[in-house]
Amino acid sequence: MSDWILHHYWPSPFAHKTRMALGLAGLEWHSVEIPRVPPKPLLMPLTAGYRRTPVLQRGADIYCDTQNIARALAETDAIKQSLFPHGAVESALMHSEWIDQTVFALAVRVVITTSLESAPADFIQDRGDLYFGSHWSTEGLKADLPGVILQLNSALQRLEDLSAVRVANDALVLSYADIAIAYLAWFIRGRWPDGPACLSRYPSLCHIESAVDALGHGQDHPLEAEQALTIAKAATPQSKQGIALPTQFSLGQWVGVRPFLNSSDPEVVGRLRYLDAQRVSIDHDDAQVGAVAVHFPVAGYQIRAAHEPG
Repeated sequence: MSDWILHHYWPSPFAHKTRMALGLAGLEWHSVEIPRVPPKPLLMPLTAGYRRTPVLQRGADIYCDTQNIARALAETDAIKQSLFPHGAVESALMHSEWIDQTVFALAVRVVITTSLESAPADFIQDRGDLYFGSHWSTEGLKADLPGVILQLNSALQRLEDLSAVRVANDALVLSYADIAIAYLAWFIRGRWPDGPACLSRYPSLCHIESAVDALGHGQDHPLEAEQALTIAKAATPQSKQGIALPTQFSLGQWVGVRPFLNSSDPEVVGRLRYLDAQRVSIDHDDAQVGAVAVHFPVAGYQIRAAHEPG
């Protein structure tokens, strides 16, 4: 039985992305369902307050952000070959990062704007604050919508052009880069009323979406959140410790970590456990889970000196 535990909710696009990665790797995993919006009382003790979805747990090591989760999975050689054929880790992750930060950001703006009248008000408020910061307005979103749709189609055309040769030559070896395309298409298709018509103009992207969907999500086993906390408390972090690059930060220093964008995300604070060019890890203690290590990517996250909480 696998010891990977995914904390997620099923409609989450980024959780869908990670589930597809688990499917591409052919993994068994445990599924812990969490709320769509805070509070998340059975997740926060593990993450030191990080609120985004999904989170991947392995014992007392907690991995946040899909890019970081993919790196964690790829630390096992067999999984690395499945997710990153021919060792193309960095190119696939750069491709995925561009989709996450640029193309998905446009898509989520379209989806939220076209859902203003239909989605629950608390959900719209939460996601608006999360993606756009505290000064967004419905009037501004509506005014910008036509131009945002143009930008989204421009980005989709670039992806189509990049993908068309692989699809046309029947040279499609699926990788994590294709998972990024598939989750984006899944989100656009399912959340925007005009999404299916939009995607019909990009046949290569639709082909990749179908190919990834056919793999499924691996084999999941439901797990209660309380059990996941118990597993963390019974374990000790197995991840590396140390600082692997020149920096002004020091091992054991209190640091804060949060997404490097204008959003409502709280800062996560802990003692610096590990730092290299790709990952920052903090040690966190909580009565419910004991000592855990919480891992974030460096790219896309702001790291700064902090004070001990309390």
